[in-house]
Amino acid sequence: MSVEVVAEDTIRPSSPTPYQLKNFKFSVFDQLSPILYTSVLFFYISSTSTSSPHQLSRLNIRDNLYIDCDDSGAEFIEAKIYCPLSHILDRPCPALLLKLLPIDIESPEASTGRLLLVQANTFGCDGLAVGVCISHKIADTSTLSTFIKGWSTAALLGEVNAERCTTRRYVLNPTEITPLAPSEAVPEPTRVEAVLGLMWRCVARASKKNDPRRRSLLSQAVNLRVRLPEPLLETMLGNLVGVFKVEIAPWAEESKMDLKKLVSHMREAKRAYSKNFTPRLSGGGVSCMRIVEAATKYSMLINSGAVDFLSCSSWCSFGLYEAADFGWGRPAWVSFAGVEYKNVIVPVDARDGDTLEVWMTLSQADMDALDADEELLRFARVNPSVSG
Repeated sequence: MSVEVVAEDTIRPSSPTPYQLKNFKFSVFDQLSPILYTSVLFFYISSTSTSSPHQLSRLNIRDNLYIDCDDSGAEFIEAKIYCPLSHILDRPCPALLLKLLPIDIESPEASTGRLLLVQANTFGCDGLAVGVCISHKIADTSTLSTFIKGWSTAALLGEVNAERCTTRRYVLNPTEITPLAPSEAVPEPTRVEAVLGLMWRCVARASKKNDPRRRSLLSQAVNLRVRLPEPLLETMLGNLVGVFKVEIAPWAEESKMDLKKLVSHMREAKRAYSKNFTPRLSGGGVSCMRIVEAATKYSMLINSGAVDFLSCSSWCSFGLYEAADFGWGRPAWVSFAGVEYKNVIVPVDARDGDTLEVWMTLSQADMDALDADEELLRFARVNPSVSG
């Protein structure tokens, strides 16, 4: 697939930022967020319009403590893609998806340079793919969704583990899995809990084939905006994501990895996190140093190699298909753009609102074992065509 950049522009705000708003201080969550871009791709079929976005602003980071709002603008790139859009949609390839983004996901510019970049990719008369990269230092998935909603409304008005890894896209129907997950502890599991429990079970089993002595640790990001005693506005900028952890012991038998039990453990960990941490966070009972110490301890455990770590960030229920209507209708496909480090799982709502796409990045050895997992293959289609 050949990509030709045909135009580059810098979109600046129509009026200068007020002096008192020049510096945006980072919260402890922002400071702990990784130096990379939160990225997403929106695919539109048979679109002939590539109108540039309105009223975007770019910010510069200084010293990982605050943002200097210098009104230098956001970068907007137009590119021509010399292949049919069906080449992407019929068999989505993570390596090709990365070429549709305006910058490398792990570029150091996420910390030292450009915070927001957009690339509009035209596939002749076939359609359009819009790639958005926004620095994780100022945006989690909730912030990204809020930005997309605001941007589309305006348009209508006028350091990381670099080990070699592999990414797969799975499509699952939660209605086939959720009935297997209820228990006395969790009588009504969510579709994400059921699907994530299945995926974790399969990944842990694949990992045990390569090293049966290792523990399996799942961490799941949670949106704190809706869990604080006094919920915050969804339009607030920045990262406000907590993480809770669940563990499978290395000696766990297959019965200990039962889907019902895994979902129960996940729900219990999330409930404990919401009960014990979020009220203290809201009331000032948790200091920044306590958060940093916990994050450091967590990072040391992962880097020690003593556990198989699986990080989940759910992109479900953020309304990205509804948010990204720029006048061309809802996107034909909203795609997670992938990551380049292992042990990441990202569930994303499919266009029908019921099916889930699950993006999984693992080491090659674990992915080979997962590819042969009969239970997973009963429920999941591996990288099916987006266009049906």
